[in-house]
Amino acid sequence: MKSKTKKLGKTSMAALLALSLGVMAGCSTAGTKDNGGGAATKQTGSSTEKAGSDSAKHEPVTLKYTLWGSPQEKKAMEDATKKFTEKYPWITVNAIHIPEADYDAKITAMVAANEAPDAGYIHGELGEAWQKEDKFINFNDMFAQDKDVKKSDFLDYIWFNGTKPNYTWGISGAGETFALFYNKDLFKTAGVEAPPTKADNAWTWDQFVDTAKKLTLDKNGKNAADPAFDPNNIKQFGVSFENWYGPVMAHVFNNGGDIVSEDGKTFALDKPEAVEAIQRLADLINVHHVAPNPVQAKSIPSQAVALQSKLAAMTMHGQWINLDLGAAKVNYGIGVLPKMKRSVAMGISGANVMFKSTKHPQETWMLTKFLADPAGAIDLYKGGLWMPTLKKWYTDPSLVSQWAENNPAHPEGFKDAFMNNLLNNNVPAPVYYMQNFGKISSMAFTALDPVWMGKQTAAQTMKDIAPKIQPEIQGKYQK
Repeated sequence: MKSKTKKLGKTSMAALLALSLGVMAGCSTAGTKDNGGGAATKQTGSSTEKAGSDSAKHEPVTLKYTLWGSPQEKKAMEDATKKFTEKYPWITVNAIHIPEADYDAKITAMVAANEAPDAGYIHGELGEAWQKEDKFINFNDMFAQDKDVKKSDFLDYIWFNGTKPNYTWGISGAGETFALFYNKDLFKTAGVEAPPTKADNAWTWDQFVDTAKKLTLDKNGKNAADPAFDPNNIKQFGVSFENWYGPVMAHVFNNGGDIVSEDGKTFALDKPEAVEAIQRLADLINVHHVAPNPVQAKSIPSQAVALQSKLAAMTMHGQWINLDLGAAKVNYGIGVLPKMKRSVAMGISGANVMFKSTKHPQETWMLTKFLADPAGAIDLYKGGLWMPTLKKWYTDPSLVSQWAENNPAHPEGFKDAFMNNLLNNNVPAPVYYMQNFGKISSMAFTALDPVWMGKQTAAQTMKDIAPKIQPEIQGKYQK
């Protein structure tokens, strides 16, 4: 459920959910999972009988759930909500798919017409505005009433907190971060070693650039390390990346930078650590000639296609493209991002919320919890689109095997570079903690367009934009 939150990104992947009544992965759902054995099928049957008898005790309820995403995501979500209704027959869920480009406008219109969904995805900047208007149910209130699940069951960075004390208005829809995907066939042809999978062993930036040069070829077959290389006629790039806030901030964090100061009072993308990281990315395009510029990138439909079609040997991108790479059966592997001062996993995701206007808050909570449990929508995880937000799906081998093993969407390197790295070596993206993030990031990352085209340095660009952004700095949210 990546969400780049418009020009902040797309994310990216650039939403999902939170928890499960008797439905959490290791609570009551554990007995209803079909792991291929007859016992599981039998338990599912007895659970259905109980659910059928329980339904007679309840008035019928219909919930409206809104989402964006690919056709595969739409189908998987529809299947998941059907499973929810099988478990709770008195609750019907209308899963409403809205194209991401139209999502904010349509949700805003629904809310204005008093037809808000009960729950669903939301972009971080719109959620940030609406939490100030008290439009969402406080997750902390629901946790306080629920004996089956607690916040500590989840990854630590995933909460969207508000301006009021003890107010959590959203939860990450999925565990998502960035790493280095590579085409194994192109690496073999070039005779270069695969990238390391563990952060402790990550390539230095110079090692990464040297490898990218060996993998960048002009129309005559010369690589970018050859003095005879023609940078104006490149047929295969060594690496590709997108320039929305997610991928760029992942490298800023790796160089010890941030978008805002530690105390939340000062714009920080103009500081040396951030400027250096941004310039290094731009130099991949304009100095080393190993990555496409934004104009060239327009001819590449997606980062997954770049790797699949061998237009690029590597891509620095989000975990969600495992969905497309796995479905296309691309011969690919995964390594950690190259380090600058370090290599960390920046956690990122769209948000999932429960609207306060719902007439059915308890059932909305039940649905939200159910969808946060991978057992309810396992195809979205096994297929490569999402990683879980529940910790035990990273640490329990019997659960890990259900989604992250023996399938084409989780190839060599996935567990170390993505799964273990996000669990043990994460930092939150600024969308989680920075007030007024939507406006600030839009201003900052739009200003970088001339940098990617080689027309201006990162240092000069950030120096010019800093006085305009500083008045928009409003601090950080409480943890």
